[in-house]
Formats: sequence, C-alpha cells, structure tokens
Amino acid sequence: MNANPLAALKDIHLPDPVSAWPPAYGWWLLAAVILALLIFTVRTLVAARRKKLAIRQAQAELASLDLTQPHWPDSLNSLLKRLTLTYLPREASASLHQQAWLDLLASLLPQKRREAFIRDYQPLLDNLYRADAKLDNAEHYRDLAKQWINQALPPSKKRLREAGHV
Repeated sequence: MNANPLAALKDIHLPDPVSAWPPAYGWWLLAAVILALLIFTVRTLVAARRKKLAIRQAQAELASLDLTQPHWPDSLNSLLKRLTLTYLPREASASLHQQAWLDLLASLLPQKRREAFIRDYQPLLDNLYRADAKLDNAEHYRDLAKQWINQALPPSKKRLREAGHV
C-alpha cells in the first residue's frame, strides 16, 4: 500500500516553441531604415538619369547632324542653345547672341578650357548668318560642340553662379 509519490506527478509540460513572428522592434526599425535608404537611392539615380537625358539626346542629335547641309552652323548653334535652356534659367540664355552668347558658353566650361573654346568657336558665330559663310572644317566644330557638351554639362553650382554674371 505504499504508493509511489512520483506516480501522482503529471508529465512535464513544454512551453510553446519560440516564434520569429512578430519580430522585435529593432528589426522593424532596421527594415524601415533599409526601405528609406532604398527609396532615397532609387530617387537619386532616377533624378541623375533624368538630368543627363538632355545630354544624351543632344549627343545623339550632334552625331546625326548633317554637315553637308548649308545651314549646319545654325543647327549646331541651336542645339547648344536648347541645351543651355535645359540647364539654365530662360532669361540667362534665351536672348543672348554673338559675344554675350559665346561668353555664356565659355563661362560654363572649366577655366582652363575657356580661352581655347572662345578662339575656336568665334569663327562659327561670326559666319552664322552670312550667306557667304566660309567654314571649311565642319567636323572640327562638331568635335568642339561635343567637347563643350561633355565638359560644361550639367553645370556645377559654381559655374551657374559665374554664368549668371555674364
């Protein structure tokens, strides 16, 4: 009649297994920070791509410019004018012509390239609206415009301030 006191005990009751859901607050915070960084990165990349879209389009138009047409200097100059209107306020470049226009184009270049650009581009501007224009080296002017596009655009804030004083 001696009953075993251990026989009256119930089996061990195991707790529920630990679940990964819901995550701790730190994981929620980390997910929010990663999501914010991802959104910021995507928006920055899209803005940079959009900012350079005009440059890519201008380079394509410049490459397809027919230099055998009689009005190619005007087409080349118009292309540069449209580009400056894309990146600068309208009042800064829309009404400029001849020397003021050349000064604006040069002001958007790095300092060391300005004099050479003015010297090389001046003949094109001088002969822009002349019927008897004598511009033999059209490919040189296309290369000059290509260099200007690659070096001047998109303009830095410093160059934009300098261009505003032209």
